[in-house]
Amino acid sequence: MGDGDYFDFRGGVFHGPVTGVERGSPSDAVSNLLGTPALFTGRDEESERLLAALDPAGRVRVAAVAGLGGVGKTALALHVAHTARERGWFPGGALFVDMRGYDEVPSTSDHAVLSLLCALGGGEGREEDPYGRYRAELARRAPVLIVLDNVSDPARVAPVLPGEGNGHRVLITSREVQDALPLRQFTIGVLETEDACRLVDRSLREHDPEDRRAAEEPEAVRELVDLCGRLPLALLIAAALLRRRRPRPVTTLTAELREAADRVRALRFKGVDQYRRELALRPVFDVMYGRLEPETARVLRAFGQAPTPEVWMGSAVVLASMPIEELRPLLDDLVAASLLTADPGGELWRMHDLVQVYVRGVAAGDPQATEEARTARRHLLDVAETGLRAANNCLRPGSHPDAPDAFMGDYRRALNWLDAERRTLLGLAGWMDCDDPVTATTAMALGLNLDAYLHLRRAFHDWLEVARSAHRTARRLGDTVALAAACQSLGVCLNRLGRHEEGVPFLYRATELWAETENRRSEAGTWANLGAVLRQLGRHAEALEAHHRSLDLYSALGDRGSLGSVLGNYAIVLYALARYDDALRANATALSIHLELGNRSGEAGAYCFLGHLCMVAGRTAQAADEYLRSARLYLELDDPHSAATACLHMGHALRTLGRHAQADHILGIAAQLFTSAGAEEEAAEAGRPAEEA
Repeated sequence: MGDGDYFDFRGGVFHGPVTGVERGSPSDAVSNLLGTPALFTGRDEESERLLAALDPAGRVRVAAVAGLGGVGKTALALHVAHTARERGWFPGGALFVDMRGYDEVPSTSDHAVLSLLCALGGGEGREEDPYGRYRAELARRAPVLIVLDNVSDPARVAPVLPGEGNGHRVLITSREVQDALPLRQFTIGVLETEDACRLVDRSLREHDPEDRRAAEEPEAVRELVDLCGRLPLALLIAAALLRRRRPRPVTTLTAELREAADRVRALRFKGVDQYRRELALRPVFDVMYGRLEPETARVLRAFGQAPTPEVWMGSAVVLASMPIEELRPLLDDLVAASLLTADPGGELWRMHDLVQVYVRGVAAGDPQATEEARTARRHLLDVAETGLRAANNCLRPGSHPDAPDAFMGDYRRALNWLDAERRTLLGLAGWMDCDDPVTATTAMALGLNLDAYLHLRRAFHDWLEVARSAHRTARRLGDTVALAAACQSLGVCLNRLGRHEEGVPFLYRATELWAETENRRSEAGTWANLGAVLRQLGRHAEALEAHHRSLDLYSALGDRGSLGSVLGNYAIVLYALARYDDALRANATALSIHLELGNRSGEAGAYCFLGHLCMVAGRTAQAADEYLRSARLYLELDDPHSAATACLHMGHALRTLGRHAQADHILGIAAQLFTSAGAEEEAAEAGRPAEEA
């Protein structure tokens, strides 16, 4: 049977032959399935789940597969149908009807039942009750599998569902979830990365066995797969484009797609696939978008303005500019339409990359939608920037005294919000490179306020990228205050990356700029940062001078919280100079301030440093206790790296005391914590046997 032999209705007229039908008694097998998908790749788990549902021994009579247009529902359904037949499950045969639910003129249930009757040998189906005749034909046959493809309206398929008995099964494919019908619903997503790469490779080599581009350019293929969002239709289009440009490398196509103004429009190829479907993405998305109610479409456009494909509920409410109780039903509709996917908790939604490109293009093409999109972006940016300052107040009390108390001083709540919105916040910070100065300024302010969180999560490379962008943007906008903050951020981040010498000039420049703008508080903070970097470089005299400047400025400002933090760093310099008594006094003052103001992070750091001082004084048992106290506090603050460091010191103290079993246990905990913080080298050091330590 040829791949084009299946039931096809256009304008209410039946086109195409009925083939593969063995006329005779009702027990004869019939089949008009389209050919097995030639390049079917991956989907092992999905296939097995569908086959389990269709198993004649089971109780599921109707199964449905939903998913984004182009995700490969038809290919999966046909693969499963052929596999089921190979297993001998449906001796009565297998039938296929394209319901054309997303065409201008969809097939009706009358069309479907007539075509099914014809395939079953029931003549031309002109009887007065074709549905009764259809069910009677099925009732006299061994189990039959019926595949109803491209269903857009459950009312069009309900009349052709088989009655009870005989083990018949129906498999439906649709872009929407079929929650109106009594059936087993499945939803499929994009391919796994490795399967998507294999699909591209197979597409090229099936056409030309000598085409080795995928094997020779694996990184370019991975980028191509990412640009296609691992969507099978997009991958098949990309493969067709590569076949057309046979002598050219894969990188030429990835460059074109990366730089395309509209990647969805760029993913098209003149021709059709194995099942005579157009190789173009935009028409598929046009139909899906066109089926939405106006308010649902507006919410989708608003979601498309988010800086990342992931949107948490907090950001969703801001973007859509509507109460949560009104928004949730619309989000449910978008999930049912396969235009969003939802996490099980119902608080996080994801939009496919290419859908986001599409809806942004839709918004850009309509003046009213363009203004809506601009308003949504600015609103999200403003709310996120305010929320970030409020969260920073919890991480570093007093850092933004003018910020609203959105988290009621709850450290854990603020940190959970930051973790949830991390990608969104980083994406918003990326907007500082835009041409709109208002948006760029707010995005830059947000990016510069990410320091504390990125430091805590040790996301130093993200931090460096944000700081560099802020430095570039501040210079472009001529914003001296922002430039000072960017220089300070760069200097501290480079220090954390171990690039101490590179950070020093930025920090010195920041002190000059803060002095020029008469921002004494920020100048004091930068001197403290500079002192810490100079101490790590062994430039202790300069480090002491920097800390003295910071202490003087904070004292004049009456800022006790910051004074406590600087005293802790000052104590470390004194320790490096072997001025242990001075270091002990400075650390004790710092600890007293932290306890007074409830700065638990500062308190944890002071206990850890007190452990070092106890070790020097020969009070090893007390040192172990101080390290333990520090580690517990850091764990409460969800700072695994600092907790691991305290545990590492505690383990060494216990070894000194000869308590080797306890030491090994604590060092094992340190190794686990370092691993969870992404510090593999430090984890290896913690796990090193005593004789190698």
